[in-house]
Amino acid sequence: EDWLPITSSRNAKWWYSAFHNVTAMVGAGVLGLPYAMSQLGWGPGIAVLVLSWVITLYTLWQMVEMHEMVPGKRFDRYHELGQHAFGEKLGLYIVVPQQLIVEIGVCIVYMVTGGKSLKKFHE
Repeated sequence: EDWLPITSSRNAKWWYSAFHNVTAMVGAGVLGLPYAMSQLGWGPGIAVLVLSWVITLYTLWQMVEMHEMVPGKRFDRYHELGQHAFGEKLGLYIVVPQQLIVEIGVCIVYMVTGGKSLKKFHE
């Protein structure tokens, strides 16, 4: 795709991947981890943390496997994969609302967390 030459070049280095992984992990999950552990306790907290790690690893493996499952076609975006799995229209109707919910939800979580932190900092 000519309009997005960065992803089509496939010339990424290992530190690009490391940077993107760190920026993806350091976010709302890390900010909420202390609170979640304080509410769950050590045993259930670690169990839930390991369970979420296993689920994340499994979904990552699925995404890697499905990235090039059709010979000659790469699914670089979630909506392309959804359209292949569910059809042109239904794929968009399934994938796009979920992406929007996650994007809007993350923004709300960041604003609430930032507001609470600023309030405590001001006091």
